[in-house]
Amino acid sequence: MKEREEVIKRIICLLCYTDRCILERPVIDGIQRSLKEREDQRKIISEWLKWKGYYSNLTAKEKQIMETPVTGIMNSAVLSNYRDYECIEPLLWSVGLRGRLAGYGNYVLADLHPPIQIGPDHSLKNVANSCKDVPVSEIEKKSTIAMLWYWRCLEERHPNTKNIDFKEAVTKTFGESYASLLKSYSGFDNNKCDFVVNGKKVSELNSMEKARLEDLSERRFYAFEWLFSEETWDNVDLIC
Repeated sequence: MKEREEVIKRIICLLCYTDRCILERPVIDGIQRSLKEREDQRKIISEWLKWKGYYSNLTAKEKQIMETPVTGIMNSAVLSNYRDYECIEPLLWSVGLRGRLAGYGNYVLADLHPPIQIGPDHSLKNVANSCKDVPVSEIEKKSTIAMLWYWRCLEERHPNTKNIDFKEAVTKTFGESYASLLKSYSGFDNNKCDFVVNGKKVSELNSMEKARLEDLSERRFYAFEWLFSEETWDNVDLIC
């Protein structure tokens, strides 16, 4: 598993990177931002990363996007990378800087910046000292659940999934221990024998809801996979 300081550095990079991506939108947090304000903010984010020594921890792709100016025409390719915001909460939780993980009903909407103390007085040491130990067994459990959500989304790509007993499918595919994990998990309905989102089975979601679920489950699983792998951030393989 990745060391605490490496996890914190990755969180910081992801926060700043997604902050840059969202600048493609003229309306941020309900406030209209001018093109100049957004471009100035991009420069501030980049300079802060360099000042605090984190710029070298960005991936090549992140650096490229960080240095891409905000222009009058929305760069949809840059904005699409904002989805990496979904990766941040699992990492914060794994080092004890987040009390709970969001459900799978919607994208993470909470402000995840405060625990990292981004600002002029930020220091890696202070953030590391504010972390709390989370048992590895608990992190492994959440990682397994994240994997099962992503697996369930991939299964939904196939036709005729509406009447499948996914409790049985999990047992056959992964083993009894995985199925047992779902017995007390609120995101799985043992009566409906499927994962549920806002009371609906995955198979009952509309196409937009399914696309959103697959998107966020993939990113959350990615974060956990990186955490337990020896790979760099942009070299993680998702295997169910």
